[in-house]
Amino acid sequence: MTGASEIKRKGFLFLLIGLILLVWYFTLFGEKGLIKIIQLRRERDRIIADVSRMQEENKRLQEEIKRLREDSRYLESVARRDLGLIKENEILFIFEDEAAVKKEAKK
Repeated sequence: MTGASEIKRKGFLFLLIGLILLVWYFTLFGEKGLIKIIQLRRERDRIIADVSRMQEENKRLQEEIKRLREDSRYLESVARRDLGLIKENEILFIFEDEAAVKKEAKK
């Protein structure tokens, strides 16, 4: 009878080890496992950083809009810089870059 009880004991031991390994596997790799939780936390941190960056950009743009609406000198400087506008009776001088002239001469 010891042989049969020994076999039952070994079977129970293998079953227990198998169950422990199965639980361990799902704890690590399952849908709600540790690896998935780590991935989700990293993604959450990245999203929080993106939101923070976008909030700062939004704040900067709102300040820019406010300056464009309220400060006529700033609006004029932006129009001159970005759009190349000039006032009436002004003359625009455009100077060629020396490096570009030399490059064109070599061709």
